[in-house]
Amino acid sequence: MKSLLAFSLILPTYDAPMVGQLYLQAPAVEYYFTRETGFATRAKKLEVGKLVEKGEELARFKPDTEGGESKVYISNMKGYIEFIKDTQSLLESGELVAKISSDHAFGNYYFDTNYDLSNITQNVWLCTDKKPVKLNVDGILKNSLLISVELVEIRYNELVELSSGQVLLYANLSDCG
Repeated sequence: MKSLLAFSLILPTYDAPMVGQLYLQAPAVEYYFTRETGFATRAKKLEVGKLVEKGEELARFKPDTEGGESKVYISNMKGYIEFIKDTQSLLESGELVAKISSDHAFGNYYFDTNYDLSNITQNVWLCTDKKPVKLNVDGILKNSLLISVELVEIRYNELVELSSGQVLLYANLSDCG
């Protein structure tokens, strides 16, 4: 009696990367200015580089005039503090109190050739020396992807550096190996 012995060999499968150009839009920035002379007191836990939530208090402002009303500066978006005035500073009208940049960057990825996009779901991966970066796919067009990236994944200036020249994107995290 002859027997058939079968072996199953499981090998990882790698998809070829997509090659293209990545064009980025700088993150949105919001500026908060005084409208009159007075004293600003920033929220105690805030400092440059910290993430603030939408609706979080940035600073309180007390006008230097008798008839002026106190104000509270509230962040209109989730983002990172790029600038915030020192505590208990006397400010002139028109001075900058805070600057917040968005925690997302948006862009377009244009393919150098046609690709089968059927395996693209909600994200693609940019493989870097440090760690893979997840790019959210917000839209799929014939020749491009509309993408967004959370800047907690990578700093915007690093992303700009990586986007010069041809950029390789992968459909699966496992392809970053």
